[in-house]
Amino acid sequence: MVKGKSMVSEEIELNHAAEAAGIGALESDMGEYIVQLAGEKPSHIIMPAIHKTKEEIARLFADKVEGVDYTDNVDALIQIGRNVLRQKFLEADIGLSGVNFAVAETGTLCLVENEGNGRMCTTAPPVHIAITGIEKIVEKLEHIPPLLSLLTRSATGQNISTYFNMISSPRKAGEKDGPSEVHLVLLDNGRSQAYADEQLRKTLQCIRCGACMNHCPVYTRIGGHAYGTTYPGPIGKIISPHMLGLEATSTMATASSLCGACGEVCPVKIPIPELLMRLREEAFTAPHADPAMVGQGAGYSWLMTSVWKGWAAVYRSPSLYGLATWLGSRFSWLMPSKQGAWTSVRVPLKPAGKRLRDMLRERE
Repeated sequence: MVKGKSMVSEEIELNHAAEAAGIGALESDMGEYIVQLAGEKPSHIIMPAIHKTKEEIARLFADKVEGVDYTDNVDALIQIGRNVLRQKFLEADIGLSGVNFAVAETGTLCLVENEGNGRMCTTAPPVHIAITGIEKIVEKLEHIPPLLSLLTRSATGQNISTYFNMISSPRKAGEKDGPSEVHLVLLDNGRSQAYADEQLRKTLQCIRCGACMNHCPVYTRIGGHAYGTTYPGPIGKIISPHMLGLEATSTMATASSLCGACGEVCPVKIPIPELLMRLREEAFTAPHADPAMVGQGAGYSWLMTSVWKGWAAVYRSPSLYGLATWLGSRFSWLMPSKQGAWTSVRVPLKPAGKRLRDMLRERE
């Protein structure tokens, strides 16, 4: 099976399931091919191998691709990948692809790509299997052009991608190419849960352009693999809890500065900061009956709730705040030298010896 780019197949770990069933699954998108060779997950939904340098890819190809010598020439590396993949397109029994938009009116599957591998894996093998989330279905063909324009401009800055494929049926009588069978798999995997809530359903507007990730100060500093989920960055923080449950993702919504950059650049106007606040509430408030999400309250702790209530009380009262800072500056030597995960890579936190108000008073 040769695969075009499909984050949904990553989401359900289709490659592992296929190989367990005795079906070899080869990624044909160049970035996906690179991370597959490396045994890694994509670090970006549009540019899967953006975390790798050309030297790292050169060493990977020299180690993993038979008969290939080390070269860090980018054109040569692309040609190596192309030579491997071209032969696989001819040999494959199945071509699998994702779907950017599926049109209910005509049964058309729309695929956006720049490399041509999507076109190859949907036409050369005798069987084409397309897999997509249920939120990618649009009602009419006339709805596609504005969505396509938003996707390409927001993802790569192009007016239109190099290839825009529209597949409405298998090969018909008299046609010389195309698969003899086309199958469409619609995936829920938590999407119905999001849709059931009027606020959370806005998550499903995502067209997977990656703009929120490119502007997120957290993602740009820690990279996609730090999230530990298929979808990293701001979109991953709001969609992964529906797919994996809040038990596994309760802390993801807190990995944000709430600067609002993701919401500002989102081409389909998903209010990501608002949804992050909602998910924090769902994760860290006490469990209750009839929850909106699986695992509601997974991050709740009576102790932490009490600590934060105490913190809020101190910060609401000028006199209590003044007392707390006075004690902190005078007794900073009581701070422990070991402060959990923080001191594994950083120096211990310690209050300053003088408060700002004391320093200002001395200057006056």
